[in-house]
Amino acid sequence: MDGAFPTYLDLLRELSGHLDRLAALAQEKADAARQDDLLALDEVLKQEQAMTLTLRGLEQRRQKLLPQLGLKDTKLSGLLSKCPPELQDEAREATEELRRSYQVYRSCADMARNTLELTLHQIEKIVTAAGIDPAQAGAGYEPAGAEPPQNMKTDFRA
Repeated sequence: MDGAFPTYLDLLRELSGHLDRLAALAQEKADAARQDDLLALDEVLKQEQAMTLTLRGLEQRRQKLLPQLGLKDTKLSGLLSKCPPELQDEAREATEELRRSYQVYRSCADMARNTLELTLHQIEKIVTAAGIDPAQAGAGYEPAGAEPPQNMKTDFRA
């Protein structure tokens, strides 16, 4: 258990770093939406997906460490009370950094979501002004049930 607490604190600091990166990606996403840059938005979304896999790995590591530390049902706020006295200052710093990183991430993610929603509403207004019902339109706002061009048809009866 002696080496597990420092490992857990390192994991918390690593998680803080990833949340900081996610916050930066959320800001990039909002910027891409404001500039109508779909390629940049797509790139940010790919990076976010990769970060999701990283976070999943961190969560698995955390789940393995918790029983070793006797923290299985302990919230982050209760970590200090179960931490060895010599590591309490380090644990306090790590938990405060994680909380701060999470708050910054949450704020940036909310801002990005609001920006994307606003942009989508603007697109809907433009489509509606063009006389098309966005709810009834398909991809590319083609009429539903439209036939594809002859050169795009394929015979799958093989």
